[in-house]
Amino acid sequence: MSESKASKIVKETMKQGNNCCEAVLLACNEVWDLSLAEDTLAATGFFGRGMGSGCTCGALAGIIMAAGILHQRHSRMLDDRFPARLHARFIDEFGSACCRVIRKERPLWRKRHKQACIDLTSWTVTMLIEEWEDASNAEITAHRDHPNI
Repeated sequence: MSESKASKIVKETMKQGNNCCEAVLLACNEVWDLSLAEDTLAATGFFGRGMGSGCTCGALAGIIMAAGILHQRHSRMLDDRFPARLHARFIDEFGSACCRVIRKERPLWRKRHKQACIDLTSWTVTMLIEEWEDASNAEITAHRDHPNI
């Protein structure tokens, strides 16, 4: 999986005006060739700026949505802890899952520029790809070591 390809798509789509959640799903759609319906992509439209209220970061919401789609399409290979691992890793990196808190903690010069959100979203989609590849490799290893499971 191309982390740099997903990161590039996120950056391009956000510069075109898409919000963080939209950018994540658009990148995942292209990188994993998901052929998502327009309605599915449209569902991300109100997740920007913490769903308009500063709550859950749209980039985090986007990777959880993408993980659910991947899980459904790949024989439910992820365990139930996968979303919690994504959430925990996101908080480890940014200190919160709350868009308002993340934006508030930025230096003043970064609060006025969308680039900080673009960078965060780019990192977040890369994190999803890394975690997905780790889970996929673990699944392959488990089946190789225990073919009857």
